[in-house]
Amino acid sequence: MDLPPNPLAEPDMTSAVRHQIVFNGGMMGQMMMGGGMGSMMDQMREGNMWFINGEAATGHMMDPLLVLPQGTSHVFEMDNRTAWHHPIHFHGHSFRVIARNGQPTRHREWQDTVLMAPEERVEIAFVADNPGDWMFHCHIFEYQAAGMMGVIRVDPGTTKT
Repeated sequence: MDLPPNPLAEPDMTSAVRHQIVFNGGMMGQMMMGGGMGSMMDQMREGNMWFINGEAATGHMMDPLLVLPQGTSHVFEMDNRTAWHHPIHFHGHSFRVIARNGQPTRHREWQDTVLMAPEERVEIAFVADNPGDWMFHCHIFEYQAAGMMGVIRVDPGTTKT
């Protein structure tokens, strides 16, 4: 039995705009795992936060980290500068993981979440085809609640023709 064609738009890698995204945070910018550190909630109460590009989400209404014109291709060059794994989730879009630590990936499956290992660099490619404000965050609730969350806006007013 043949499957119907995949309806997802393939990113145009020749015109894709590249964006640098850095995940870090915790005690003095780099939370290190070890004895005596206490739970994540203890760290949050002490003011230790998680960041995306130096910004910690601190409320319900946030300015977007990025504004992307609808219909355009993008590559997020993501850098996990922490000692923890982070499952990074992008609402409203599917993407292909195209590289890990500078090495092209083998299968390039469509995903909406990618697990980043400590100190790992991951590149994802996608088409910004779904207009609106979309949450972009670590899928571990405590990290998200402590700031590792942002908004990516896909602007229909600047669609590609």
